Amino acid sequence: MLGDKIKSYRENKKMTQNEIANILNVSPATVSKYESGALEPNIESLKRLAELFEISIDELLNDQEEKFDVSKINVLDILREQKEMKLKGNLYHQTQISFAYNTNHIEGSTLTEDQTRYIFETNTILFASDTIAKVDDILETANHFKLVDYMLDVADNKLTEKMIKEIHEILKDGTSDSRVEWFNVGEYKQRANTIGNGIKTTSPNNVEKEMSKLMKWYNSLEQITIKEIIEFHFRFEKIHPFQDGNGRVGRIIMFKECLKNNIIPFIILDKDKLFYYRGLKEYKNEKGYLIDTCLNAQDQYENLVQYYLKN
Repeated sequence: MLGDKIKSYRENKKMTQNEIANILNVSPATVSKYESGALEPNIESLKRLAELFEISIDELLNDQEEKFDVSKINVLDILREQKEMKLKGNLYHQTQISFAYNTNHIEGSTLTEDQTRYIFETNTILFASDTIAKVDDILETANHFKLVDYMLDVADNKLTEKMIKEIHEILKDGTSDSRVEWFNVGEYKQRANTIGNGIKTTSPNNVEKEMSKLMKWYNSLEQITIKEIIEFHFRFEKIHPFQDGNGRVGRIIMFKECLKNNIIPFIILDKDKLFYYRGLKEYKNEKGYLIDTCLNAQDQYENLVQYYLKN
């Protein structure tokens, strides 16, 4: 910003705003406005500032930091590249930790974000004294790291029922649920289930038919924007095709489909889960709640992209 540059050059010259004001024949308050960006100098003042700072007007005006354009970033390529590099402390690294912690915590995991980070970074678990963690919470956290990697590998592929079942199988692999025959890990549910506080879902007998209809609708779309992805998510969650893990499967599908369609992806944060649940509950009558929650999450992930990739 021009104001930041004026301030920086002034300070390098060890000059006060009053001294600059005297040279420009303006008030100190005007110089303050220049530096805050509230007011831009006129051409005569720019010429005097350039002479004073011993630079050209072009340097003063044009040699400014180029605005970072997130729309020009292919997030999928970046995540894949960093995954292959095993790059620590950047976008892929933070995506893995934030995604696993938040999506599992929404579903009741007791692991902290620090514990999630520790599992990802060291493949071990860090316990405070007298802390008890469920084995399934640990397994599903580790599984989610594998799931994100799988999702990045297939992100630009067409979404299919087979892929969705594979996502569920990776998520639940080795958990206590996987040792229960009727639970049917990687396959559609055999027993009725509900969403949240008792919202009814598709009966087991109708799941295959409803999922087939959902996939036919989605894959027939000529253009997919974030609103179609959110619409798919609502319909998927309403079917609730698996015995458990539907929310996590649905949220990673949204992330995948954003990447496939070159849309900034998003992670629903645990702190926003009540807004997310309300959005799902009210979606049929008012789509705005869920859309706004997802767009807010997208803004947060965009900030993450800017932070890690700007320089």
